[in-house]
Amino acid sequence: MQETFIDLGSWQVTDDEVLEYLHAVGDELPIYGESGIAPPLMLTAKVVGLLLDRLSLPGGAIHSLQDVETISPPRLGTVVATTVQVEPARERGGLTFLTVNYSATDAGDGSLLQRGRTTILLPAVTDGQTG
Repeated sequence: MQETFIDLGSWQVTDDEVLEYLHAVGDELPIYGESGIAPPLMLTAKVVGLLLDRLSLPGGAIHSLQDVETISPPRLGTVVATTVQVEPARERGGLTFLTVNYSATDAGDGSLLQRGRTTILLPAVTDGQTG
């Protein structure tokens, strides 16, 4: 099986989106508003959300691991473009491991903002079906 590349599209980092993320995680530090940057893990959450919306995963799938390297946090107003590379699935101990590498870039100048790797555990295949 070959790797699969998926374009998750682009979106603009807005003040409302940053405030919504900060509220969801309980972060009340004023640094993001004062500096005009978005929290780096907001990018991660957005990418994983877009990815999970795009993939057809069976019930019982678990987001189990996340590695993140932030090169530069995006500023408010930045348009972020994201692509992912889905590695061939691996099976071990009755579980299927699906690993996805992603990169988030500034759509304006192409500079890398963040790259990461996420692993999703899928339940064992039964009767030749995946859910």
